[in-house]
Amino acid sequence: MNTTCDKVTLTLAEAAIVFGVNIRTLRSWVEVGRLVPASRAGRGRGHRMHFRRGDIAALMLAACPVCAGGFKRATLKQRFCSTLCRQRFARTKLDPSATAPEPGK
Repeated sequence: MNTTCDKVTLTLAEAAIVFGVNIRTLRSWVEVGRLVPASRAGRGRGHRMHFRRGDIAALMLAACPVCAGGFKRATLKQRFCSTLCRQRFARTKLDPSATAPEPGK
């Protein structure tokens, strides 16, 4: 859902503070292509990058596939909101009958 808040641009330092991420992390995401700056001013050491708040939020915020709760990712690899949800997912993956409805119901 696009809102006005998602279109607001933040500098690199502002984005790091708002989302609680290290500046180096944001720069590495730009280098590998996970995050694309909305605008760049200049090149080299003193250049400024601006990011859309919604683009960073899309990377940082996720929905748990087990409980459908929203959570802030600690790393980009994190898929579940808690250890309990991760364990529940693993159990249902190992035993598919645990989630299948009983015959006759």
